[in-house]
Amino acid sequence: MGTLSASPPPAGGTAGGALIALTLAVDRGVALLCQGVILLTGTALMVVMSANVVARYVLAAGGFDWAEEVPQQLFPWFIMAGVALAVQRGGHIAVEWLMGFLGREGRRAVLLAGHALVVLAYAILCQQALQVAEIVAIERSPALGLAGSYGYWAIAAGCVLIAVGTVTIGIRIALTGPEALPTPSPEEIPT
Repeated sequence: MGTLSASPPPAGGTAGGALIALTLAVDRGVALLCQGVILLTGTALMVVMSANVVARYVLAAGGFDWAEEVPQQLFPWFIMAGVALAVQRGGHIAVEWLMGFLGREGRRAVLLAGHALVVLAYAILCQQALQVAEIVAIERSPALGLAGSYGYWAIAAGCVLIAVGTVTIGIRIALTGPEALPTPSPEEIPT
């Protein structure tokens, strides 16, 4: 896995260093939250699906009616937590051909503009997910009776966490340069 590393404090004082430390602390908090969500939802998914497989062979009814709905409710949370972690670790696809033609300050400007666009896009997506969640809140799942909005809340929450991660990376890029852009571990890079 990629790691969150402290960039060197910017020249010009401790205020920039304190801001970098704050962004790293925010990233650690988001990472812990996302890792917890992945652990809890992943464990719940495995337990429920395994229990349902066993129940299919043991129970005359052929399994638990509600077991099909649990993945529908938990999987969006699992995925969005993973997406937010990937942002922090530089794990998303990037088109980097332009960066080779630019100097250090040009790379910084392009990265900051790109990060601003990403934050704007995820803010809009969050707002749209919340609107859809409000619309589908009246729908209920047949077995569990849960509102149809849970998956959309996961998307909205994930968008917020992705935007936060993008902002913290952007602050570090602004203060220290393009070197602050996280890079995935070599084992996570496709060949």
